[in-house]
Order: sequence, then structure tokens, then C-alpha cells
Amino acid sequence: MSEPAEPVSQSGPLKPHPGPPRALAATARLANIPSVLSNVWLGIVLGLLPGGNAIDFGFWCSAALLCVSGTCLYLAGNFLNDWADREWDAARRPERALPRGLFSPALYLSLACGLLLAGIGAAARAHAASLPVTLSIAIGILLYTWLHKHTAWSVIPLSLCRALLPLLGFVAVSTTGETQFSMAACGAGLGLFCHIIGLSLFARHESKEQTRHVCLHPASVLFALAAWGSFSNARFVLDLPLLPCLAGLAAYGMWVIFPRTRPGHPISSQVSHLLAGIPLVDWMLLLPIFLADQTQAMPPVIAITCLCLPPLAVLAGKALQRYAPAT
Repeated sequence: MSEPAEPVSQSGPLKPHPGPPRALAATARLANIPSVLSNVWLGIVLGLLPGGNAIDFGFWCSAALLCVSGTCLYLAGNFLNDWADREWDAARRPERALPRGLFSPALYLSLACGLLLAGIGAAARAHAASLPVTLSIAIGILLYTWLHKHTAWSVIPLSLCRALLPLLGFVAVSTTGETQFSMAACGAGLGLFCHIIGLSLFARHESKEQTRHVCLHPASVLFALAAWGSFSNARFVLDLPLLPCLAGLAAYGMWVIFPRTRPGHPISSQVSHLLAGIPLVDWMLLLPIFLADQTQAMPPVIAITCLCLPPLAVLAGKALQRYAPAT
């Protein structure tokens, strides 16, 4: 049997609806998972910096569990969100999986609950200290699901969920409790918090016909705050050299600014671009940590991840966006 012909309208060919695997990947926002792993790994590295950690098989098991926890919590939020929005989507986004009847609402709710419990359990298994963080993320997921169609303030719990991911990795690994590194972990979360709020404000204009300067202005302020906060964290909290800190700042700045310099670039594409660039917020700390040779007492693989993981996560996110949308 041959593939059916692509339907054509007066405005050109219409894209066929994706099949169940791609529809499920779209619900999961599969393209954003590499950024979740990068966020958690940043916290793990910050927890390792004071030294005194045994980087053995047990450490790698804990690190894997923390990455699994962050991923499960992220997926749980996406499935719960689409389950809660199924009636709204039926009227306004009929191309999504639930309105099309590809899956049952009960399946989505079951997946959301199972993933939420799995995320909390994996983090608790890694270290009991991570349990309050995972519970806070779970509360943020529930608050966002409840509020996001009713108030613009719902971006606060959404952004907090992302901002807590470095802290999830940090509290499970850190053994010294030094104030400097605890502040750095909180500062890392603050950079992510500003980036996600800016991105969310920007995305709200995705389906609105507004001029570019109107929709970009509030988001630009928040991206600038994310950049300054992360730069200050690296330079003044971790006391890293100026030039490595500027290198991380330049990478993030170019990524955020580049799509806005291309005339007529669709806002939806810019949103996907900014989502893929979330790991560069982490790189504003991890790159200076690598360049300043702060990981010299650790196995080489730790140093390599500081250098390579965020840009690889960006590339992986961009590649996965070709398979399923990130929003």
C-alpha cells in the first residue's frame, strides 16, 4: 500500500497529522529532555567542587538516579498538563494527541502519576536530602497545571520547577555544605528561573500578530537578568577568572540574540530556538569551571562533561525538534 497523498489547500500543501509515536513524543516534549539532564548535571558538578566526594560506582549510580528523577518529573508535568488541557485543546489545538483520540485521557493521567512517583522515588533513592526538592517540584507541577489557563502568574511555579533542577543534583551530592557552593547552586537556579520566565513571556505571543519589538521587550530584560545573574555567580560567588566567565556569557548572549537579527523569522521558531538553548544557561557556569581548571582533582570525564555536555544538549535538542515540537 502506498502512502496517502498529502492534502493540498489554496495556500499550499497541508502537513499530515503525526502518527501515535510522534504525537506521544510531542506530548512528552522529547526535545527538551537534554536540557533537563544538563540542568541536573550542573548541580551535581557544583556539589563536587568542594572535594571530599568519593567518585566511585556508587556516585555514578546516584548521578544516574538524579538524571532519571529530573526526567521523570519533567515528563510527568507534560502528560499532566495535556491531560488537564484536553477540552481546551479539543477546541483550539485539535491536532494534539488526546483530541485526535490517539490515546485515552486515563492513560495520560496514569502516566503522569506514575512518572511523578518514579521521579520522587529515584531522587530519594539517590539521597534522602533530595526528597524536599523533588516534593517542591511536584507541588510546582500541580500548581502550574491548575493555574496556567487562568493567570499569567502561572509562569512562576513553571519556572521554579526548572530552577530547582540544579538544586536537586547539588543537595544529593554535596557533602560539605559550604555556603559558597550552596549560593552558587541557588544562583544557577536563579539564572534558569529568569530564562524560563522570559521564554514563557515570549512564547505567549507565538500565536498573536504583534510587532517584534513589542513582544521581545519584556523577555529581553529577563534574558539579560539571566545572563548577568549567571555571570555574577561564576565571577563573584565562585570567584572564577574574568575571561572564562566572559566566554560563557558570550555563548549565551549570541544564542539569545541571533534569531532576532533575522528578519521575518517566525516567533514559533524563535521559541524552539530559545528552548534548545536552555543548557547554555548552565554553560555560563560549567564552561568557566572547566577553563579555570576547577575540576583538576576529579576524573577527566567530569571535566569533559563540563565542557561538552551543554553544547551537546543544545545540538540534541535541536535534532529532536525535527522529530517532535518542543512546545
